Amino acid sequence: MNNVKELVARPISILNQDKMPLFDALVQYAKRDVTPFDVPGHKMGSSMSPLKEVLGEMALRMDVNSMKELDLLSHPESVIKEAQELAADAFGADYAYFLVNGTTVGIQTMIMATCKPGDTLLVPRNGHKSVMDGIILSGAKPVFIQPEVDYHFGISHGVSINSVEKAIQEHPEAKALLITYPTYFGSMSDLEKICQLAHERDIAVIVDSAHGAHLPFLSDEIIDPIKAGADGVTISMHKTGGSLTQSSILILQNNRIAPEAIQKILSMLQSTSANYLLMSSLDVARRELALHGYERYCSLKPIVENAISEIELGSRYEVLKNDYVLKNFNQSYDWTKLVIRVNGIGMTGFDVYTILKQKYGIQMELAEGYVVMAVITTSDTEESIGKLVAALREIEEIYGERTVMMSTNVTADQVNELILSPRDAFYSEHETVAIDKAIGRISGDTIMIYPPGIPLVIPGELISEDVVKQYHYYRQTLGEVLTEAKEKNQITVVKENA
Repeated sequence: MNNVKELVARPISILNQDKMPLFDALVQYAKRDVTPFDVPGHKMGSSMSPLKEVLGEMALRMDVNSMKELDLLSHPESVIKEAQELAADAFGADYAYFLVNGTTVGIQTMIMATCKPGDTLLVPRNGHKSVMDGIILSGAKPVFIQPEVDYHFGISHGVSINSVEKAIQEHPEAKALLITYPTYFGSMSDLEKICQLAHERDIAVIVDSAHGAHLPFLSDEIIDPIKAGADGVTISMHKTGGSLTQSSILILQNNRIAPEAIQKILSMLQSTSANYLLMSSLDVARRELALHGYERYCSLKPIVENAISEIELGSRYEVLKNDYVLKNFNQSYDWTKLVIRVNGIGMTGFDVYTILKQKYGIQMELAEGYVVMAVITTSDTEESIGKLVAALREIEEIYGERTVMMSTNVTADQVNELILSPRDAFYSEHETVAIDKAIGRISGDTIMIYPPGIPLVIPGELISEDVVKQYHYYRQTLGEVLTEAKEKNQITVVKENA
């Protein structure tokens, strides 16, 4: 029963974590005999509709507006406040804030709370689009750090200690350092060392942990951002924590970021009509992780390890593992991200992704040129994981080739030159041009594929030949690239001499 002993030893108030103050208050209100004359207009699902038929009466009765019994997210004093305090306790933080606009609003809030217009922000170039938008909103001056590029798997990992140290030395004026931890593909830089380096210069460390809600509940070997010393962290509870889509949590510790500033900015950016289904799902998901997460992940890990062995046994697949990431990039790895290199069977990740969906009914998290990725959570079972393993083995047998698929456009290996600040480029006059004729122009656009939502180019960056090649590569292999231009093969650029 070692797992149980370690679970009890965690610095969490286990007895208190059994509470769900917001969820319970919402359920209690939904069961009352209420005649609503407030919004929302469906009046607790009083009339039959397709929504009520599919979601059920209780879901609509719980979709209510702010009131005294249910507290107010922008100024929490009762059940929301208590639920947030429980979340802070569960994640080992001093403060927690519920988010109803996803981790996007949390990242933007952290940037705006640490950087005024013109302040320097150190940030990995493989940051999510929300990071780039936060830079525009804040007016911060970004200094991009090139992440470690893995040409074998065709993906990027986290930033190295050396690159972070170099950026800090060259920009001691920086107000904040943003780190993605874990990255979309599961790699984790030495965040403890990074926090130490930044804090020695009084630089706040803010963390995009969109894919790390589960980290505190994996094992003592995995260091979550708060334990590593980060000042502010935003986690997507809906991604790996079990809450409803769009619900996230921002957590704080130390005193480098003022809680009052966080609350003020969140009140500016979030809806004043916060969704109670989303917020209450955070309350439930926090309880489940705090009480059962560690034990469930301990049970799940050997199932995943066995699946990896089966995928690789006698095949030309290769699965990303901790030993590989540690040896080649000096970073640790989150084993709940199942990244499978498929180009060894002569196929792109996009090919395998499509076959898994259309033939086997398996929805993967994403595809890239060389890989497909599955996200493993406590909701997975030996049966669900086994179905994926069997499908992959059959795909290799039926569709696999002996030749290895290779491409020079699978991943970016250089940071685009930043000519204008993203904010200045965003507010400049724009025009739309054919992307093939945009080389050498300043982008007024964000080009990306989603997922993962990492831009190929952002406003203010010089559009290079490599950017255009990557755009065409994704258009040909994936079929869709997200841009702000209305027509395909076009891009919005800053007007020259504007």
